[in-house]
Amino acid sequence: MSKLPVLIALLALLVAGGLYLRVSQLEQRLVRLDGGHHGAAPAAGAMAHEAEEGIEVAVVMGRMERFHTKWWLAGGEGNAALAAFYLHELEEAMEEVAEAHVVEDNGVDVSANMRTYGLPVVKELERKLKEQGVAAMHADADVLVATCNSCHVATGHSFIRVQVPQGITFPGQDFRP
Repeated sequence: MSKLPVLIALLALLVAGGLYLRVSQLEQRLVRLDGGHHGAAPAAGAMAHEAEEGIEVAVVMGRMERFHTKWWLAGGEGNAALAAFYLHELEEAMEEVAEAHVVEDNGVDVSANMRTYGLPVVKELERKLKEQGVAAMHADADVLVATCNSCHVATGHSFIRVQVPQGITFPGQDFRP
């Protein structure tokens, strides 16, 4: 198994941790500068970016979760064509976030994170599927999960924890080839 996906995931975790610490430090400085009155009002720029593009991040993330699960189920059944289809759908949803100029209230640029971390992992999974087959791609499901969770921590959403799917959640679809 290639060590590149594991290295990418570790790098993503390190960067996310660094971002989290930096944002925490900046927030503490703001509270001190504001005399302790730093309220919970969202940053105007963050809200403007989301409204400007008309994207509701939670809705797109919900689609990503569905595509992630279906990709994983197809891969588990050895269905390379279906896995490739859902991986492509996942990539398109990630691209939507990447192009939407989404910046969280805490200053974290979600769109940049998606371009820097999320999309490269999906592209690596696509490459692995094409070159090494569905089993090799499916074996790296934890790399995608780690990347998503790193971003959730960096954006202050550590309470959203993605995991490798634990079973069939779409009983109306046959994932076999």
